[in-house]
Amino acid sequence: MKKEEFEFTLSKISHEIRNPVTLINSFLQMMAAKYPQVEQFDYWEDIQENMEFLIDLLNELSKYNNAFRLNQETIDMNTYLKSVADSMRPTLTYLNITLDYEVVSVLPSMEVDKVKLREAILNIVRNASEAIQAEGTISIRAQEEQGQLLLTITDDGCGIPKEYLSTLFDPFVTHKKEGTGLGLPIAKQVVEAHGGNIRVTSTPGQGSSFQISLPVHH
Repeated sequence: MKKEEFEFTLSKISHEIRNPVTLINSFLQMMAAKYPQVEQFDYWEDIQENMEFLIDLLNELSKYNNAFRLNQETIDMNTYLKSVADSMRPTLTYLNITLDYEVVSVLPSMEVDKVKLREAILNIVRNASEAIQAEGTISIRAQEEQGQLLLTITDDGCGIPKEYLSTLFDPFVTHKKEGTGLGLPIAKQVVEAHGGNIRVTSTPGQGSSFQISLPVHH
């Protein structure tokens, strides 16, 4: 199946599933409101957790299917990337992870979809934070080089086994206990929609490095 056919089928399936899932979730909420005792049922918490996972999965599917539809505007990348880094820092600090943000050279203004690009960066940083077992460091390094904006996100976590690298950006492929397998594919879709690319290098036991490259149009 071609990529376009796959994405169309995925969109159609997720659309058909969303309505009954929303309806079932509403029924569960009404049931709990009218009969609070159901919350004492042995499997009630499991039902809620699975429902939340299903809703999250549908939301991720929607993001994946719409990742290439950009709403671009010209923004100053110096201010933008600093604000993205600052927004992530409190959560990472709570997880005992230090976030270092460094701008190597003055960054240009660029036409980007600031919502979707932020989502792509967040997904990569989230992946990096999950690779850090107890405490560690995530560094974000930004620079302009030869007509490209290079954004390098590096962590000192557990690294990625070599055999996982070839399918890292494939949808639904995940080796995490509670992952949807869509975070990194969404990031890749968004970056490529901007005309860029994303690469990863990793050493098991030493960490990983993701590099986003976006073309700069002066």
